[in-house]
Amino acid sequence: MTRPPPPAPDKAPPAAPRARRRDKELQARRRDLLAAARKLLRKGGAQAVTMRAVADLVGVSTTVVYALFPDKAALIAQAVDDDLKRFSRHLQQALAQASGARDALRQVARAYAAFGVAHPQAYRLMFMEARPASPVEDSSIEFGNPSEDAYALARTLADGLLREAGGPPPAQADIDTTAQLVWEALHGVTSLRITLGDDPWFARLPLEQHIDRMVDIFAAGVQGRSR
Repeated sequence: MTRPPPPAPDKAPPAAPRARRRDKELQARRRDLLAAARKLLRKGGAQAVTMRAVADLVGVSTTVVYALFPDKAALIAQAVDDDLKRFSRHLQQALAQASGARDALRQVARAYAAFGVAHPQAYRLMFMEARPASPVEDSSIEFGNPSEDAYALARTLADGLLREAGGPPPAQADIDTTAQLVWEALHGVTSLRITLGDDPWFARLPLEQHIDRMVDIFAAGVQGRSR
């Protein structure tokens, strides 16, 4: 009885491994492009970031950049996403140590300012560098997830602070306004510490004491107004 001939060796790898390899290559290229965008941002701000400049820095064509990012706004947004996620995780760790709504605000506020002062370059990129608006869908951050979206965390803190005052459940507009006021206050403290440092023209409390005083005044005002 004649045995069937052995199967011919594959001339090309299976489709699945090829797809996985291509996906890894695309992810590596994407990381390179984002790193280039971050470098340009640090050097010259958003104006220095163009699809051509990023492509030239990595050594690819602009077609490659457009294949991974729809436009400059999306490219810049995603270049900052990793810092924003790291920042949000830092705030979440502080929140885990809190007891009560006011203490939650205090712990997160301390962590916010401490992060900005310790990482001024990252903070500048996140919140002090003007950049083009980009749709939520272009970001790799999960919108509304407090562990990634710092504004969602601010809304959670605001909601807790308003509810702790008693009375009817707070309206969404009040939660948003309170969250924005919290953020603006913290940004003011943090950005001034970054830009002015130990300015000899006026005396300031140590950062943590300054934050604690601000939180007490802010919380008393918000909760007093809610009663």
